Amino acid sequence: MSLFVGDQNQVVFNYESGTYAEPSGNAYWIGLVTDHTPTETENISTVRYAGTTDRNVGQIINTSKDYEGTITFHPQTFKMFGFALGSVVDSGSPSPYNHVISEINSDDGYAFVATGNTNFPSFTVIDSKKGQADGGHLIRTFKGAVVDSLNFKAAQGELVVSELKYIAQTMTVGSQTADIPSISDEDTSRPYIWSDVQVHLPSGTKINEVTDVEFVINNNVERRHYDNGSKVVDSLIPINREYEVTLTLDANSDWGTKLDEEYYHGGSSFNMMLENVISTGSEQGFIIMSGCKITSFESPSPAEGVNEFSVTITPQTCSIDTDDLVEKFNPW
Repeated sequence: MSLFVGDQNQVVFNYESGTYAEPSGNAYWIGLVTDHTPTETENISTVRYAGTTDRNVGQIINTSKDYEGTITFHPQTFKMFGFALGSVVDSGSPSPYNHVISEINSDDGYAFVATGNTNFPSFTVIDSKKGQADGGHLIRTFKGAVVDSLNFKAAQGELVVSELKYIAQTMTVGSQTADIPSISDEDTSRPYIWSDVQVHLPSGTKINEVTDVEFVINNNVERRHYDNGSKVVDSLIPINREYEVTLTLDANSDWGTKLDEEYYHGGSSFNMMLENVISTGSEQGFIIMSGCKITSFESPSPAEGVNEFSVTITPQTCSIDTDDLVEKFNPW
């Protein structure tokens, strides 16, 4: 027996091209993954019925199978946001490369999956715990994963953190050395940190005093378990798409009246942008939002310390324009 120790863990993804929930090719880098917490649910129904002649449960029945997980990582690129919004156009050669990430809706198809009812980008998550011998590993493969939600959070003095929540169709378990994923493009570049991030509100006007900013995409993915002879989910369907930006900033005279009176109580809509730059022109990403409105503004008055504003913003639309050293975000 060997214990599984964290230094041998791997969490990577495979593209699914051609057929939903069928991975192909090598595994790819997600980012600097610090945690993966998958949930494997065997939904169980207990049945009591007349005729058992005792007080105990009559039968315990396994019903539907549900799989989901949360991956926490420090992003080095915006590749995973392509899976969250749905459409990526790759361009540029040679390095650096450009990727324009935009929304797809229910009447749009995902170009790289030709079959199944799921018209949204899917991928396979591979969670590998390496032991000391063939047959002594634990490799769980979650196929047909769709992004339920994804965030991008920058707090002063810290690395940027993203939390990706996915829902998958199936899970398989392997233990052989051959099941351990082979990484094709491990990224050793540094991840985004707080000082790379600047908030524009509206676009072109920077807020200098932001201490925390978080951008969230929520796809509200719905599971569909059909009467089709299978216990696993047939389709994962994104329903309402929602965006949210939360800001914490040191309270000051430049932004107090503007945020509270003009944008919050006045109800003015605006465009905004998160500018994220590691290296200008080669490693950068711009999260561009429009139709934004402030939906919450808080300005407490404590007895000591620096006053803070807490602001919640709801954008209507979003796109991401990013440059990096990765040639393609798409499968091909």
